[in-house]
Amino acid sequence: MELKFVAPNIDKTFGHLFFGSLKRELSEGDRDNRKVVSRTYELFSDVQKDDNIEITVPAKKGEKGETIEVDSPVMIVNPRIATVGYRIGDQGFVRYICNADDIIPV
Repeated sequence: MELKFVAPNIDKTFGHLFFGSLKRELSEGDRDNRKVVSRTYELFSDVQKDDNIEITVPAKKGEKGETIEVDSPVMIVNPRIATVGYRIGDQGFVRYICNADDIIPV
């Protein structure tokens, strides 16, 4: 059985979340017919203090930076955490990827 993602306990894992900014957009298609398929946002947490949290949501949910102000409290809907392992030299590292169905203001 393949592990596709982990569904975290939102309160214990993320605590209170606050909106940061748009980090990047993922687009598909050629130069003349490009379509944004997802957007990744930076969120701030009172539990995860060392790094900002990056949450990727489907583009069909709209541009959150237009509707949510910076430092506003937010909630993530149906988060899923996946990992990507990689190697640099003789060391192994893991990058955590968090996808969600939506980010909504609280």
